[in-house]
Amino acid sequence: MSRQLGLLYNANYDEELIEERLYAKSLCHEYNQLHPRNIEERETLIKTLLGKTTDRFLIEQPFVCDYGYNIEIGENFYSNHNTIMLDGAKIV
Repeated sequence: MSRQLGLLYNANYDEELIEERLYAKSLCHEYNQLHPRNIEERETLIKTLLGKTTDRFLIEQPFVCDYGYNIEIGENFYSNHNTIMLDGAKIV
């Protein structure tokens, strides 16, 4: 709510932001536990997490982010193992 009012960003006390981060961490955990050969399920899950994706991309496990919905990836995107995206702001 405070971000919508233009107030100082403080993610440590905003219950809405805490819940959004917990949701993203849960999806990241689930994604990171999937078998690497399970490409279709990995792709479906990461598309649920991220704000915008294309058809051709690969994010190696493990992957971690704060919110997910602030991340937009383009066509032929590739990220190697241990990618961390701190998306308190938009990442494109």
